[in-house]
Amino acid sequence: MSGRADLLVELGCEELPARLLVNQADMLFTGVCDELEKAGIDFDRSAASWYASPRRLSLMLPQVADSQPDQVQERKGPAVGSAFDADGQPTAAAMGFARSVGRSVSELERTGSGANERLYATVRIAGQALKSVLEDILVKVTTAMAGSRSMRWSDSTDRFLRPVRWLVVLHGDQVLPIELFGLRADRLTQGHRIHGPGPIELAGASDYCDRLRSAYVEVDRNRRRARIAEQLQAIADRVGLTARPSNALLDEVADLTEWPVAIDGRFDERFLEVPAEALIASLEQHQKCFPLFADDGTMANHFVAVANIESRDPEAMRQGFERVIRPRLADARFFWDQDRRQPLSALAPGLASVKYQEQLGSQADRCQRIATLARSLAGHFGADPQTCEQAAVLSKCDLLTDMVGEFPELQGIMGRHYAVAGGEDPVVAAAIESHYLPRFSGDRLPEDSAGQVLAVADRLDSLVGIFAAGQIPRGGKDPYALRRAALGLVRILEHARLNLSLRTLLEMAAQGLPDHLEADLDAVEAFVYERLRSHVTEQGLAVNTFHAVMAAQPDSIADACERMAAVERFLRLPAADSLVAANKRIRNILDKAGETPTAEVDPGLLDHEAEKVLAEQLDQAGGELSDMLERRDYSLALTRLAALEAPTDRFFDEVMVMVDDPALRQNRLALLKSLADLFGRIVDAARLGR
Repeated sequence: MSGRADLLVELGCEELPARLLVNQADMLFTGVCDELEKAGIDFDRSAASWYASPRRLSLMLPQVADSQPDQVQERKGPAVGSAFDADGQPTAAAMGFARSVGRSVSELERTGSGANERLYATVRIAGQALKSVLEDILVKVTTAMAGSRSMRWSDSTDRFLRPVRWLVVLHGDQVLPIELFGLRADRLTQGHRIHGPGPIELAGASDYCDRLRSAYVEVDRNRRRARIAEQLQAIADRVGLTARPSNALLDEVADLTEWPVAIDGRFDERFLEVPAEALIASLEQHQKCFPLFADDGTMANHFVAVANIESRDPEAMRQGFERVIRPRLADARFFWDQDRRQPLSALAPGLASVKYQEQLGSQADRCQRIATLARSLAGHFGADPQTCEQAAVLSKCDLLTDMVGEFPELQGIMGRHYAVAGGEDPVVAAAIESHYLPRFSGDRLPEDSAGQVLAVADRLDSLVGIFAAGQIPRGGKDPYALRRAALGLVRILEHARLNLSLRTLLEMAAQGLPDHLEADLDAVEAFVYERLRSHVTEQGLAVNTFHAVMAAQPDSIADACERMAAVERFLRLPAADSLVAANKRIRNILDKAGETPTAEVDPGLLDHEAEKVLAEQLDQAGGELSDMLERRDYSLALTRLAALEAPTDRFFDEVMVMVDDPALRQNRLALLKSLADLFGRIVDAARLGR
């Protein structure tokens, strides 16, 4: 059996970009693991792991075999008839085959019989050593990792994201003499630039993490991230405040450091006069610092910075961070003061010079379309039309402020602050911010009615307008984020329970298009419904449920979502399987009948007790269903329909539908169609299935 040992590969690099660190580590890990498996090198992938820090990418693969297994190949040669001449002497074909398998002709075997008899040989091929296989794999994988932002260095033709300065390849305690990027693999790695400079010799692969840790490098990214979170929490507890770190910032700081050390700092309380969102953006984005908060959620004048060094003078380090933070916060205060020198409404005319889309005009044109649409929609949401119109006019004005110019992600948030500062109605101010919700998948939704109106109008204008301009998303290209807009529209309409059809909403939006544009509303509608499908299936609903409900032509997106939820609950009832099967059977009978049933069931033609009972039950259920459907109580309606299981099963057990008598056959087909139609008022049950 081949020898086995842990395999360590480390690429020592100049500082790697934090935003690409995880992706690069995963590409190296996945690429090497996949190629080793293809090569037949055995190892325990389930226990394998990658490591990454700003100066290195590495992987640790447990119990890697030192070579490929030997392979046994069965090789077939020429037919015996062509392998020997009339005198029984081997021909050139036979001798060539013998040479190719390293045998003499006399050592070859035969397989088959008669005309199909051929020369044959079993060949054992020795597996290649791990060293030979791994070198080719590393060249292949690292070449594939060298994207458009890769670099060349020295006089080498090799490319990588950053110059590679050292290479470690250890199989157990043995160095594999691999060459890559002009470097020959060694057992020497590098520690922290300040605390652990110079080469560090590894006795074996298993030494890796501990030896680096002793040299002030935490190479395990998860442990590094957890270390930052723990230190942050400890500081917050010590000063009696609360930390609310975002996952994104924790990740980024972990990818910027090798030995993170948290330092607490303070800033002048007067900066707290600036909206907290602006201070937080300044601290997090520009300085990668964590703000701290009081128990009531208000921002405190404390922050936590993370250094990549353990300083002998923490106080000097704290003062350094505070000194760097101060001008950033001063910038935010300057923007806040400057932007408030005029009311938000004074910026509206300037939107005429901000292009939205070439064929759709400026942001001012867009705001006017949204305002007109918002006024029309307001009543359906229980909002005031004039309030919605005013909010729409002001909704994009903060694009022209210095603060949003510096922090684009504060669009809407700063609009609210500036609207309040300028004396606008608080409802208008709230709508300016909330109409951007949801900003991303899973984000909260607008709860205020004016914000909902604006959010719907904004997204409808984007979808209809951009489709009309011919900028339909294709593949990964979606420059106007229409997929996100459509998903947001779906979620808001569902949450608000708006009972307007999607087609009606699209037609309302299309009325505001410039005269030279016309949107294909069928295409827009299909695009939004595709986002609806993605949304409900991500919530755990079956795809069949989506298609079955949509086939019943629900009144609106909210109506469709309510039906789907009710159908999913119905499918868990004991009667569901039988009734779904019955509906499929009805569909097949009606399709095969090739004739249109009579419009109504004739009670006088019901001559079997089972069909009389079913007809009576259908008539009773139909009367009760109308009130339930008017209230959109689909769960109760489907529960009522579940009671039809017994009379339906009895009908199919005892009644022949396709009888010779045309009148009787037509009446029974009409009876079955009336059952399908009852379900069809909610869902096309024949499309359901497990």
